[in-house]
Amino acid sequence: MTSIPEELRDIVKGTIDGLLSFIDSECVPVEQKHKEILENEAKVFGADGRLVPEIREARDAIRRKSAKAGYWAMFGPASVGGGELPALVSVYLLEAVYRKHGAGHLMIGFSNGFLTTPLVGGFVDGPSHMFAQANETIKTDIVPSLLAGEKTTCFGATEPDAGSDLWSMKCRARKVGDEWVINGTKQWITNSPYADYAVVFAITDEEKYAKRNMFDSGITTFVIDTKLPGVDNNTIFPIMGHVSSDCGNIVLDDVKVKNEYILGNLNQGLLTAMAGITEGRMGIASAMVGLAEWALDKSIAYAKERKTFGRALADHQAIQWMLADSAIEIFNSKYATLRTAQMIDEYPKTGKLPIKEISIAKCYAVDMCQAVCDRAIQIHGGMGLSSEMGLEEAFRIARTLRIPDGTTEMQKRTIAGQLLRGDTVF
Repeated sequence: MTSIPEELRDIVKGTIDGLLSFIDSECVPVEQKHKEILENEAKVFGADGRLVPEIREARDAIRRKSAKAGYWAMFGPASVGGGELPALVSVYLLEAVYRKHGAGHLMIGFSNGFLTTPLVGGFVDGPSHMFAQANETIKTDIVPSLLAGEKTTCFGATEPDAGSDLWSMKCRARKVGDEWVINGTKQWITNSPYADYAVVFAITDEEKYAKRNMFDSGITTFVIDTKLPGVDNNTIFPIMGHVSSDCGNIVLDDVKVKNEYILGNLNQGLLTAMAGITEGRMGIASAMVGLAEWALDKSIAYAKERKTFGRALADHQAIQWMLADSAIEIFNSKYATLRTAQMIDEYPKTGKLPIKEISIAKCYAVDMCQAVCDRAIQIHGGMGLSSEMGLEEAFRIARTLRIPDGTTEMQKRTIAGQLLRGDTVF
C-alpha cells in the first residue's frame, strides 16, 4: 500500500495533527519547566531508583490530560469505552510522532530508560485490547480509572526462567473457596514500579498446561491490585545506558484474588496474552519506522551542511550509499508494518490473524532502526556520539527493543513455524 486509505485519511490527519499539537502545548512546556532535572538523569531518579516526585507527578498529569483530550484510550476496545481506532491509524500516528520528535523528548518516548509513554495507552500500561475480555466486575471496578488515565497497569508474563518460553512458567494459582491464591515472580515487567494493577498470568490447571495447547493452555489471566497484601513491586532494574528504568520485578507471595478478577476465560490466558503482545509488537514496529526516519532526516541535513576535503559530505559516494541503504530499509519496514496493520484490521472479516507478518514487522523494524541509527552516528562522526544529538540514545532504544515482546530470535522462530505449517502466502 502506498497511501493512506481514503476512508481513513481524515481520521489519520486529525489524529496526528491533534496529538502533535497536544505535545507542543502540553508536553513541551512541562519539559521546559523541569529542564534542570531532565538534563541530568542523576536528578531524575531518587536513591531507590524511582522517579523523583516532580517528574512522577508531571508524567501522571500529562497522562490524565491525554485521556481527557481523547488520546490515551483511543486504541482501546470500544466495548469498554475506548476509541478502538484501526491498527493502521496507530502505525501512521506513532510513525509521525517519532519522526518529528525522535529520541529527544522524555515525555513522549523511551528517553531516560522509560519504556512507556504517558500519551497513548498500550498493553503495558493502559486500557489495551486485552480488556475486551473483561467481565462486568472488571469493567466496573477497574476499567474506568484506566480509561481516565488515573491508574495504570503492567503486563506480568515474563519470569526469571520463563521469558520467551512461557511453557516454563512457575507462577501458580490455586483455588481456595471463591478466591485464588497466587505465588510466583514476574521479572522485567515494564511499568511495574508504578502500576496500580498487574495483569498476571499464572498456571491454574497442571494437566492442561502440560499439553501445551495454546487455546486451552491451563494458564489464566488475573488483574491484581498491586497494593494487595503479598505483592512486592519495589525492585527496579537499571537498563542499558541509564541509571534506572520503568522495569522491575513483581513478587507474589500468597496473594489472594477473587474469582471475579479473572480476565477472559479460565485456563485460556495465553489468548489474552497474545492480544496484548500483538499490540506491543506493532507499536514497536511503528515507532521504529518513525525513529529511523528521524535519524535519516538528521543524516541528510548534516551531510548537506558538513564539509570535508573542500566538499559537502553528501558529495562522497560512501555517504550516499549509507543514506541509500537506510532509505531502502526504512521503505521495506514501513510498508511491511502498514500491510500487517491492514491485515489485522481485516481479521474480523478474513478470520486469519497475520501471525508471521506481525513477527516479520517487529523483527525487521528493530534491526532496521538500529542499522539506520548506527549509520547516522557514523555520518555525524564525533557529534554522533554526543548526547546532544540524541542519535546514540536512538541507537540504544533500537537495541533495547530487540528483546521485549519477543526477541528477534523468537520472532524468527515464529515466522519459520508458520511457514512450515503451510502459511506461505505473502
